[in-house]
Amino acid sequence: MWTGKWWHAIQKNLPTGATLAPVIIASDKTHLTQFTGGKSAYPVYLTIGNLPKAIRRKPSSQACVLLAYLSVDKIGKAGLSQTQLKTRNYQLFHESMKVILEPLKKAEKEGILMTSGDGLVRRVYPVLAAYVADYPEQCLVTCSKYGTCPQCQCPAEALGQPTPGI
Repeated sequence: MWTGKWWHAIQKNLPTGATLAPVIIASDKTHLTQFTGGKSAYPVYLTIGNLPKAIRRKPSSQACVLLAYLSVDKIGKAGLSQTQLKTRNYQLFHESMKVILEPLKKAEKEGILMTSGDGLVRRVYPVLAAYVADYPEQCLVTCSKYGTCPQCQCPAEALGQPTPGI
């Protein structure tokens, strides 16, 4: 996101004079029970990419907005194989994210009116720029098999090698 190539590639798809607001989504599958009435859940956060890391990563700055708590309650196992159960959990995650991000998809296409720091109202186009997650969640988000690389086609046995995979 912080390269000129990324900005230009995104900006050329927007109307002339449009304001781009890169959006970063983050989630952590750490089970939270103290905030969710005893039910297991994990949060999904949103932040704006043009905020410095030092501010984004500081909870007291309130630069991240909680979008949702995703349920991690167990799905009924009756009559399901282990593979079917995993597939159902993956589908639940992806359908939940689809619902959560639907307003962002609309705003990315149409833009939204926002008041800027100088008091002028501008049409801003929020664009999903990054999804921050640990390795297990990267596999879940990218539909990759655990133990393989979620970013490339590198075979599992080549992970951790000193030279990049193909």
